[in-house]
Amino acid sequence: MELTSGTRATAAAAAVVMLGGVALTIHGVWRAQAPHSLAGIVLSMIALTVIILTVIHHWVTDTSTERLALGKAQREASAEQARYIALQAALEIDQARLYRDIAADRAADQTRLKNERQAMQQEFEDARTELVNDAMATFATWVVNGKVQPPERQSGNLIRFPHQGHQPGQTPERQREHGGVAP
Repeated sequence: MELTSGTRATAAAAAVVMLGGVALTIHGVWRAQAPHSLAGIVLSMIALTVIILTVIHHWVTDTSTERLALGKAQREASAEQARYIALQAALEIDQARLYRDIAADRAADQTRLKNERQAMQQEFEDARTELVNDAMATFATWVVNGKVQPPERQSGNLIRFPHQGHQPGQTPERQREHGGVAP
């Protein structure tokens, strides 16, 4: 029990008064003097009341247990805050690493897709060239074997009149002068 200096002085004075009251009570009983005995009992009662009130006051206003609990709670809160800050920093570092990894993956994917696109384009061009070569070779063998004949050149489809004196299969010459009308 930690008492303040004023409370200690009060408790000490009350203890002295109580001892004085007990002594007065014993003296009054020894000499058969009722007023002295009664005065000693009253003094002892007052001193005991003061001591009891001091103890009750200290019991009611003692906050040492609460201060200890508060200090413990503050230390725990401080530790929790430090742990939270550390976890938050670790989370931010991890997120930054993930973002860098994602950016690197995207760049690698774009490079890979570009290379694959070029390879597919080259493969398409090769296949197309091979297909055109095969078609031309097939066409050439058909022409050589006589399965396909190149188209004959046809001249314009003109209507021939019998009095012009043309031979069938001949095309007349056209006039290229001003005022001349060609058929």
